[in-house]
Amino acid sequence: MTRTVVVTRPGAAGQRLVEDLCQAGQPALWLPAFEFGPAPDEPAARAVLADVAAFDLAIVVSPQAARATAVLLATPWPEGTAIAAVGAGTRAAVIAAIAGAAGARLLAPPDDGDMRRSGSESLWPLLQELRPSPRRVLLLRAQAGRDWLAERLQEQGATVVPLAVYSRLPFVPDDRVRARLDAAVVAGLASVISSSDAVDALVRMVDGQPPVLRALRSGPALASHPRIAEKLRAAGFGGAMLCVPEAAAVLAALRGGGG
Repeated sequence: MTRTVVVTRPGAAGQRLVEDLCQAGQPALWLPAFEFGPAPDEPAARAVLADVAAFDLAIVVSPQAARATAVLLATPWPEGTAIAAVGAGTRAAVIAAIAGAAGARLLAPPDDGDMRRSGSESLWPLLQELRPSPRRVLLLRAQAGRDWLAERLQEQGATVVPLAVYSRLPFVPDDRVRARLDAAVVAGLASVISSSDAVDALVRMVDGQPPVLRALRSGPALASHPRIAEKLRAAGFGGAMLCVPEAAAVLAALRGGGG
């Protein structure tokens, strides 16, 4: 029997990963850590973005942040406001979604395949090299998020304005999904974890199904960043390992881990 892979990545990227795994013959179930919703205060978000030219730099934390920003922008992106993307996927989403972004200075960490050099920590050296140093920074994200980059910028004297351009809403599995999880316990479970927040979200979602939680904790837990792997281990997921959230890489990791 083949274990089922639980994919926590939200949005279209998570659904696509599940489809790719299933097409390859690997049972998979989409259990997003959260769902995307509109900006919590859409008029306020539009008002800030209408004056985005007043900022030296805007940091886009995810592909969803790029797409949500594009929906709220009334005019093309100003050339004088640099854009920083936390990864290659976010950079691609910025270029594809935000009108005028291609004409602005765009910073993103190199996509060298090393997951240890992804995210905020890899973007920070690029921001330190900016001249002149940005004084007003707009942080485009959900209603809450990791503050590490904002703290580093503030230490250097920048004013950082967080702006929620979309919301993250808890995903509530229906009875059909819960039944599939219960049935999959027999063959075992694995998980693909998309963020540190997804670890807590996954545990909360299956807390009422102790056999499911035990199966997840005892199976392979594939993390896209070392920080996520550390959080998984702290939450009792003994099989945490690094893995790019792509079907081929997930299948190879499962084979290597006995999945």
